[in-house]
Amino acid sequence: MDTAMIGTVGSANASSGMAGAGVAGLRSDDFMKVLIAQLRYQDPFEPMGNEELLRQVATIRELEMNSQLTGRLETLTDQQRFGTAAAMIGKFVRGVVTDAEGNSFEREGIVTSIRFTKDGEAVLELDTGQTLPLAALTEVTDVQNQEVE
Repeated sequence: MDTAMIGTVGSANASSGMAGAGVAGLRSDDFMKVLIAQLRYQDPFEPMGNEELLRQVATIRELEMNSQLTGRLETLTDQQRFGTAAAMIGKFVRGVVTDAEGNSFEREGIVTSIRFTKDGEAVLELDTGQTLPLAALTEVTDVQNQEVE
């Protein structure tokens, strides 16, 4: 691969809005542009063989399938996280949270609703007016099983 091709690849990424996004931000169209640029600027005295071309096309297809699979797994994970958090509504929960100074506090109550932070973390809203991150749970019970204190 010569420097003319490298310059073309860089300009193809910049023109498609992928500059700085890395390989993860590339789509199959971007890889096809790179392949076409590689074919266009290859050494005519040592052209790319059919095997190499097929290998690169197979790699492009594999990367595209991996990208699609990753997207679907992320969607499935988000749906499962939502379902898990929604199942907590009406349950008595207990958990431990830590404040900015490192002090631990136990929180408990009946889950009245859930919300998600912009980072995707589930937060349980309790009937006490407090919140409890789903990740901080230590106990979950049915309200009927909870003893009245």
